[in-house]
Amino acid sequence: MTDDTIRLSPHAAFWVLFFSIALMALLLFSEILLPFVAGFILAYLFHPFVDRMSLFGIGRGAAAFAVIAAIGLTIAAVAALIVPPLVDELVQLVQDLPGNIHRARAYLNEHYGHYLRGLQQSLGAPERPGGPEAVQQQLTQQVAPWLMAQLQSLLQGGLALFNSLALIVLTPVVTFFLLRDWNKMIVAAEALLPRKDAPAIADLAREINKTIAGYLRGTLIVLLIVSAFYMISLGLIGLHYGLLIGLGAGLVSFVPYLGSTSGFLVSGGVALAQFWPDYSKIALVCAIFVFGQLMEGNVLTPNIVGNQVRLHPVWMLFALVASGYLLGFTGLLISVPLAAAIGVIVRRAIWHYYHSPMYGQAGSAGSNPAANREPAV
Repeated sequence: MTDDTIRLSPHAAFWVLFFSIALMALLLFSEILLPFVAGFILAYLFHPFVDRMSLFGIGRGAAAFAVIAAIGLTIAAVAALIVPPLVDELVQLVQDLPGNIHRARAYLNEHYGHYLRGLQQSLGAPERPGGPEAVQQQLTQQVAPWLMAQLQSLLQGGLALFNSLALIVLTPVVTFFLLRDWNKMIVAAEALLPRKDAPAIADLAREINKTIAGYLRGTLIVLLIVSAFYMISLGLIGLHYGLLIGLGAGLVSFVPYLGSTSGFLVSGGVALAQFWPDYSKIALVCAIFVFGQLMEGNVLTPNIVGNQVRLHPVWMLFALVASGYLLGFTGLLISVPLAAAIGVIVRRAIWHYYHSPMYGQAGSAGSNPAANREPAV
């Protein structure tokens, strides 16, 4: 009688234990990781600038401080330019919301009232007539308690407030020390690797680094360009809440088609309410997002991000939802790098599987076209 029990080798058991402990630690400390994750991402993005500055004889500490100061000044300048009009549009949106709801309700009642009344009667829901004041009162009655509950939870719990303060105070400090000691940490991490696995891990790490760096830096540039295009274009047309819509559509454009599609739908609805029956301006608003998607997909992304990053949109969406569900906002920050790293590992594992005896006889992988190309993950 043969023993078919699957046993892990010592090396495999070590790595299973290592990643299990890392995952448990990530889940355990997820509530306080935000400033450290944000600092690590900033250090990862900007450590090449510190490396270049150190080549000119500038100390890494001074170079790290200069990079952080430049980042802070850039963020402050951009915020000073766009935050005031964004706040104005947000306030205007809150003020216009009751009137917009009333007009939408009046339109639906005028054209589809008999269907809606029949649906209300079948569901037993009471009719709620009234103008904008009544709608505003209904919104106040429904939204105000929820806002008060959220504010009370924030003040009582204190953890979210601590995270907000820590994000502002600790992130620059964490970024500074990581930028200053980046090369030392890499050398120390390489020294800790098991000598037998070190070459394979180093090769895999280089591929992961190439993928993540290309994706993050390239995508960041593309998002800035697309956001600026949408915001400026919608602002020039005079679309209500154009800055808010353009910024939101641009920021979610890292998922292919999501930014342009959501922006198209939202701006199209606002344009219908604002410009009707001026078909030319409505069509112009829709054309902006069609052109933006064509520009992003055919010009910006291929030339800035490149084709070395092969992340399927469905995999990106799953990574965002799963990471956000498990780790909150911290998970959203690490979802893209984590998805890219897992994609590289899965592609490498599939390639080895195709060329292993488990797949078939030795050499049979060459007859399979799928084995000669890396799968898209």
